[in-house]
Amino acid sequence: MKFICTYCSEYVYDEEKGDPATGLGPGTLLAQIPDRWRCPVCGMPRTYLRQIRDEVFSLKWSAYAESPEGPMDVTYYRNIARKMLTGFCGVYPVCDGQPGRICTGQKFGQPIGLGGAGQGKTFEANYNALQQHRLKMRVIKAHHEPEMSVSIFGKMLTAPVMGASLSGVKASLNDAIPEDAFYRGLLKGAESFGSVGMVGNTPTSPEDLGVTIVGENGGWGIPVFKPQSQERLIRLFRQAEERDVVAIGVDLEGAGSTFWVTPEKRVYRKSEKDLSELVDCTSKPVIFKGIMSVEDAARVVDSGAAACYVSNHGGRVLDCGQGVAEVLPAVAHEISGKIPILADGAVRTGFDVLKILALGADIALIGRPLARMSIAGGAEAVRMYLSYVQDDLRRGMILTGCDTLDEITRDILVSSS
Repeated sequence: MKFICTYCSEYVYDEEKGDPATGLGPGTLLAQIPDRWRCPVCGMPRTYLRQIRDEVFSLKWSAYAESPEGPMDVTYYRNIARKMLTGFCGVYPVCDGQPGRICTGQKFGQPIGLGGAGQGKTFEANYNALQQHRLKMRVIKAHHEPEMSVSIFGKMLTAPVMGASLSGVKASLNDAIPEDAFYRGLLKGAESFGSVGMVGNTPTSPEDLGVTIVGENGGWGIPVFKPQSQERLIRLFRQAEERDVVAIGVDLEGAGSTFWVTPEKRVYRKSEKDLSELVDCTSKPVIFKGIMSVEDAARVVDSGAAACYVSNHGGRVLDCGQGVAEVLPAVAHEISGKIPILADGAVRTGFDVLKILALGADIALIGRPLARMSIAGGAEAVRMYLSYVQDDLRRGMILTGCDTLDEITRDILVSSS
């Protein structure tokens, strides 16, 4: 059998061939690997090795053991992701949810992969709504290096960018790597960049897996839970608090999840009373995600939450909905200055981050691109992508005349309609 180290998501092991470089002869089974053995990449013990499919092993082996033909950059990892996600994601030059993409189109009850719910119109709307805004170039001004750092939940971030809540490798990402390896890549990659990652929970893994992995990462991360029963959520909140996580989230739009439908794992809408109860049960900052209306945003503020997360789950729960960029300005008008506003919605580049901030968000979040990076190259690939985004954000701020984040306002936007 063949295995991958779920801590670094780089090292792979074949029982048949062994690994003479680390003292494992041909035919050494997983159970026979000595307790003293350590992964040559990250130094973790054999307990982090998990079985993977032969085709995934082949791709990972070529990335780990063979010298790449070109630089190991974002493009390199995107090419690996394209092979690992065959049939699920085409890793196109532009991730826009347009008709004709591998991930789009009616699935008639089958898993939607990385696409959108139903016909995928909300996924498409996220991209189109953001593209309705153009950036105004303003270059006659004394030059200053843009200041991009920002503080949230008592933590300083290198840039106003975070990883969106992600989970579900088995159902949505071709079962390409173990779920815990996926989480580690997201969390460690964001941390090494200077930001914070989020991880969700999925019905095919222990419901507290995200909490466990964030705890393993020294608490540096944000577990985001589906809106399960209050009893389950309060229990998970307390586990998260014990692990000293940065914050705790609930993706309220998860009430429409197509996966959480078993009697043991169900999801529900939450009332204003429910939100307040969750906020009051912990001393940690609480984020409510899935806010797509002014009314809900006001209720999040009233609940005492630490942040309002404007998101439609990447268009993956409600078809024919509004794009995030359509809703964000009104939400910002209603609650800006009361609590921080987080927003995602087809954010792919630093220029997209700039637009999301100009529309009223305090922090922009990136989803699908980081999922592909974690699948293909773990933490290092995630870090590379966030650095690429930061470079574009810096360039965008210079060319729109913004020296600080406070100077990023609607004044730098021009509508294309």
